[in-house]
Amino acid sequence: MLNFYNIYTKLRLIGVIYIKRKISFIIIVFGFLISPIYAVSDIQISPSSPKVGDTITLTGKANPNEVINCQAWFEVSPMLSPPYYGYLMDGVEIPSSPNSFKVIAENVNKVSVSVNMGIWITKSANADGNGIATVSQSNVPVGTYDMKIGGTIKDPSKPVKLKIIASTTINADENGNFEYSYKTNNIPEGTTVYLNIGGINKEIIVGGDTPAPPVLPVVNDTTNTDKEPPKITILSPSKRDYNTSNVDFEVIVKDESDYVVKFYLNGDGLGYKESGNYYTGTLNLKEGENTFKIIAKDEYDNENSKIIYINYNKPNQKEENNTIISTTNKNENITNSQTISDKNMVDDKSNIIIDNKDNNKDNNSNQNQKNIIQGMIIKHVGNATLTVPDGTEISTVGDIRIKEIIIPNTTLAYYILPDNAEFSKPLTLEISLNVPEGAGLKILYYDEQMKSWKSIPYVYDKNTSEITISITKSGYYAIKESDISTNENNKSIFSEITMVVKIVINAIVSLIKSRLNLA
Repeated sequence: MLNFYNIYTKLRLIGVIYIKRKISFIIIVFGFLISPIYAVSDIQISPSSPKVGDTITLTGKANPNEVINCQAWFEVSPMLSPPYYGYLMDGVEIPSSPNSFKVIAENVNKVSVSVNMGIWITKSANADGNGIATVSQSNVPVGTYDMKIGGTIKDPSKPVKLKIIASTTINADENGNFEYSYKTNNIPEGTTVYLNIGGINKEIIVGGDTPAPPVLPVVNDTTNTDKEPPKITILSPSKRDYNTSNVDFEVIVKDESDYVVKFYLNGDGLGYKESGNYYTGTLNLKEGENTFKIIAKDEYDNENSKIIYINYNKPNQKEENNTIISTTNKNENITNSQTISDKNMVDDKSNIIIDNKDNNKDNNSNQNQKNIIQGMIIKHVGNATLTVPDGTEISTVGDIRIKEIIIPNTTLAYYILPDNAEFSKPLTLEISLNVPEGAGLKILYYDEQMKSWKSIPYVYDKNTSEITISITKSGYYAIKESDISTNENNKSIFSEITMVVKIVINAIVSLIKSRLNLA
């Protein structure tokens, strides 16, 4: 027979233990929620808009004598000389222990961090399958050191990114006041520094000597040259699929200067009729997909290309007969009622005026349509080529355009329109620029909301001397070059990286030979 009293007693005991543990757990959680890390408050940052070389100082309040964890990190694009990348940091101040320093490299095969502590000491790490490599070190001896970060690139067609993280602790005084300083001498212009002070996050953009862009895009008035490619507008064909092989085209080309325009169907040149800036002709389509390309180039070598794809689906005999009859009637109507007179043209190559009274209903319905690019667009301005993919949706009204502009303290600068637009597919901006060996390169984008330049990633092809940038927003983009100091032996960082790689390879080969007893 079961002893129900003993069972009851044991259940009561278990319940009391459970209740005590639950209360203890609640007390622990409550204690965590009111832990000193959340006592940090009243953080002030000076200067509020720091520039490269400034010391950022944060002050605030905490509990008296509280130990506060501090972390600062930022992301940079290193110098690129495929297959190598490199980044220099001179005069890095390491605070007293406890401290830690971490480098996370993306799109690399390997990362090596070298610190000059009287002699160069290097710590390396191989990347994982995703091309991410991490090197970290805790309790670095207090001091000021020069650092070099470098390695080899995994995929030269993609940007390389370095995330640099530094952590330390500071002590609040007996009144709870604290101060934390961070130098920006090794942080490039346009870099966002992310700070975490006792659980409170702050962001600061490090500025430089690049001024804000002009209110309106301007060109260099002293040269009196056109810096914008011609504008191409395709009135027809207006759809992608046709069941007739003969399709008429109507195109308008507009530019401030003289230009030459050419038309191609599937790579073959086309004849056309010209009236001012209005061009017409006929496309003789082949069955399947066809490529219709227009190239307009002005006298200053600014070029715009527009490509659309047209499908011709050959109908059966009955459908073809109906199509011929329909097309004939349509042509008769156009001949009788849609004659474009000289009054509707502007011979100085501005846009023609087309009578759209009969099409008001269609125009009103089109206003509600999305602004989507039909076909691929390629625009050339000076050293730059902007490629717009087929099907790109523009978040605002207006056409995608690019202008070369002048911004002081930059090598090249461009303005991409329409204003305040985002693109559903990234545009590709390719810029031809011969970057000297060991030179620093920065690509900047002007953030209108922050009123500050921001550094963005890029790809540099040493063989073609081309910079490639992925564009997802309209606005101002600038390129800056800077001289990078070399060591006492006059060797660039890439030469040193090459030497380090060779030393590591030779060491591995020597180790293998010794293990296999090979002389």
